[in-house]
Amino acid sequence: MEETVKLREIIEIVLKGKIIIAIFMIISLILAATINWFVLDEKYESVAIVQVTSGVQETGILASYIQAEFTPTIYSQRIQNKPIMKQAFEDAGVKNKYNGKNLKAIVDVDPTKNLIELTYTASAPDKAQHQLQVLMEATKQKMNESVQSTLIDLETTYNSELNSLSNEIELIIEQYNKIIRDNKLPEILILQTVLNNETVLNITKDQTTSLSNINGNLQNKLLQMQAQIQTKSEEYRKILASYQTVKTGLNSFKPDPFIRVIGEPTLEEDPSSPNRVLNLGIGLIFGIMVGLCIVFFRHFWRNSVPLKQN
Repeated sequence: MEETVKLREIIEIVLKGKIIIAIFMIISLILAATINWFVLDEKYESVAIVQVTSGVQETGILASYIQAEFTPTIYSQRIQNKPIMKQAFEDAGVKNKYNGKNLKAIVDVDPTKNLIELTYTASAPDKAQHQLQVLMEATKQKMNESVQSTLIDLETTYNSELNSLSNEIELIIEQYNKIIRDNKLPEILILQTVLNNETVLNITKDQTTSLSNINGNLQNKLLQMQAQIQTKSEEYRKILASYQTVKTGLNSFKPDPFIRVIGEPTLEEDPSSPNRVLNLGIGLIFGIMVGLCIVFFRHFWRNSVPLKQN
């Protein structure tokens, strides 16, 4: 037959054991308070809001490289790069050892805002603020170095292409001028090759005879070489323009327009942890639960029938 425990009986059991429950409640509160004030270290948070966007400034040929680097995701990954941030602490003379668990970077899900919320935790409010500033500055510097490195590689590549094209153009011009001289053609043709002008000079009778005797093959050859020179020269001008743009960007590029600090690192007055009120509440509930368990176990033990021995 099943026994039914009435609500009245439960209340009576609790009231009979109220002293035990109160004792464990007080003990638990004392332990929670001791841990709160004497064991757990106080932690302070510093919060900053950063906006990272690559569309704030016209950058021409550099746009694709800047867009690839200056994104909220890349910023978040760089500021959480442990070796780099550890080195940043050492360079800034921060005595505390860098701990990646102290930093949280949350990227806003709205892609139009490009915002990142940074939260850094330290043992003191001024330390949290200063160390977060160090991390933010190191991240900006690292992103700048990344773009600078890309520009240096581009400069080297463009310079190599310019040298190669210059040599090719020079070789074609030498071959062209050799044909002009070998066939005793007017020197004005050489000037036309270099200056691309239509200047007409007086030519000798022999040169006139040479011009009239130019056959189709020689004329086609000269025209092909002129076309090659023109094509290579145009390509050279385009690469030269790109080279000069990269060169200018290398000397003047700064990351500041692309990384904006919307909210400077805060200096909090109150610690973020431990949450003393919450911990005391947990301690109180824990003490009550332990007291109730003991009271009901005592009641069960006293009212249970011992097994008969044969």
